[in-house]
Amino acid sequence: MYKPVKLPYDYSALEPFIDTETMKVHYDTLYMNYINNLNDEIRKKNYRAIPIIKLITTIDDYSDIVRNNAGGYYNHSLFWKMLKPAKNVNGNLPIGISKRIINRDFGTYESFKKMIEKKAKKRFGSGWVWWIIMPDGDTRIIETPYQDNPQMYFDCEILLGVDVWEHAYFLKYKGDRVGYVNNIFNLINWNYPNEILNKYY
Repeated sequence: MYKPVKLPYDYSALEPFIDTETMKVHYDTLYMNYINNLNDEIRKKNYRAIPIIKLITTIDDYSDIVRNNAGGYYNHSLFWKMLKPAKNVNGNLPIGISKRIINRDFGTYESFKKMIEKKAKKRFGSGWVWWIIMPDGDTRIIETPYQDNPQMYFDCEILLGVDVWEHAYFLKYKGDRVGYVNNIFNLINWNYPNEILNKYY
């Protein structure tokens, strides 16, 4: 059965950009609910337990309950690793190969950020914004509804993801989704996309 990944930092470690209460609710309640619901549905339908990435990439073979909860489980398992405590406010710039590929594909880091913010604002209702890399090395920014994951649609790898469900930001930011997205750039763990990009370049 599917198990949670350990949160790689304390609940309070992402302050002031993501508050402690949000992290506790997000990880302890919502994330765990996705895992429990997924495992319950797998048992109920007698589905064979397979690696989560295989489940995600063959998701059309499963029920909507599996789709929603597998996505919620997998997306968040990645999301925790894509963030890290902030060292300097407004000083968390991309490093290494991430910097080079962002400049190549989006012109500047500011253009990259603005595109993510635009996609986040455009996403009606709940969902995610993603930076992905295709097999040919081309990178793009996309958005998906609800707990859908890019690997449900494309042969790709995920470089970054931003959760734009209200539960990710509402306690602190209320309805200011763009403010939350703008601040989350202070928390990006650039080592995460760098490890993936280094396989391509």
